[in-house]
Amino acid sequence: MEARRKEGSKFPKIDVFADVYVRPGNELTESLHATMVDKSQLVLQESASQLSSDTPIESVDPPEDAWFHIVTETLDLTFGQRPGTYCRGMGNVKRWESRASSSSQSKG
Repeated sequence: MEARRKEGSKFPKIDVFADVYVRPGNELTESLHATMVDKSQLVLQESASQLSSDTPIESVDPPEDAWFHIVTETLDLTFGQRPGTYCRGMGNVKRWESRASSSSQSKG
């Protein structure tokens, strides 16, 4: 990822997604990556719109966690959301609630 940052990538984690998952002929991962790239361009355009009109898009830095929102939104739209809650701490991790605890909560 550091190499991608040094190359000037605004979203190195999305680039690494492509490196790891996208393979020729795998239409699903190609489509996921293309959607992530499109969304990242929209984020850059939105960020640039908040600056002066002569600011080139190449010099715009996206919000630090924009990549996370782009990836999770893309995957959620493709595969759907699963029940559970998001926990903060050691990064963004989703905690899955067991079926027993959620059914006992609804009964209680």
